[in-house]
Amino acid sequence: MPASCDRFPIVVVPHIMPASRISPLTNISAIIVGLLVLGSAVPAAAQTNVLDSDPIRARKKLVYDMVGAYFGPSFNGQTGTIVTDCNCEFTGGAQTGLTAGLMFERLTRSSLRWGVTLGYELRSVEGQFTEIEGVVQQSPSTGQQYVVPIQFSNVATTSLGYLSAMPYLKYDILDAWFVRGGAVLSYVISSNLTHVKTLETDTVTFPNGETAAVSLPGAESGSVELQNGPIPELNPFQLGLSLATGVEIRLSKTLYLSPVAQYIFPLTQVSSFGGGFSVQAFQIFLEGRFIL
Repeated sequence: MPASCDRFPIVVVPHIMPASRISPLTNISAIIVGLLVLGSAVPAAAQTNVLDSDPIRARKKLVYDMVGAYFGPSFNGQTGTIVTDCNCEFTGGAQTGLTAGLMFERLTRSSLRWGVTLGYELRSVEGQFTEIEGVVQQSPSTGQQYVVPIQFSNVATTSLGYLSAMPYLKYDILDAWFVRGGAVLSYVISSNLTHVKTLETDTVTFPNGETAAVSLPGAESGSVELQNGPIPELNPFQLGLSLATGVEIRLSKTLYLSPVAQYIFPLTQVSSFGGGFSVQAFQIFLEGRFIL
């Protein structure tokens, strides 16, 4: 008779892996992984100037220093009146100069930055006017003298070299668009004023119908330089305000390029000789910066 299954109960014996089959590499690997996790957490906690990793709190911006340089044209305009030695008055002068220099900028943990520029500015203006003078001329045939109208042009060129420092505040409106403003502190390191008078009339007609050529004695080109020298009564210390806007283009992780348009409004006069003469400037330049 077959044996009943109840008479032969099943006994489960647990299988124990021999100690020789547990590889020591398993324990070593676990220790190494643990050390790597711990080691990576330490420098992360010690870093500054990085984005906050806490997903609950607001993320903070990078904070770092930048240095750079800039260069571009300066479109200068005259305000007030220039008066030369002959008491000739010039207004509305304009000319193109240049601006170039170095800069430092410090980022904060907001959209506001601060910085300073130190550079050279060539602010030159040229004003001119035309006048008709009654000049006494002698008839070559009769020797009689007549007063005839002769036209002259007058050109005054003022050249000013500025060494300027500008502390500024900069605000990021968008990720790539910014505005900035500051005070411009300048010292005039060079100045020059020239006045050239040029004959515009080639021939004159006398009342008797006779014509004659007109020339300036000692001036074959028809021009004579009436003044060439430093600006009289110069005020070397200049103060102004600046307002600028630009776009920030990121070229690499540490290098930025920005086209900038800047207007400088003068608050002081260049010279007390005349009628409140000063020079305003509209500047367009490229600004390159890199992270220290």
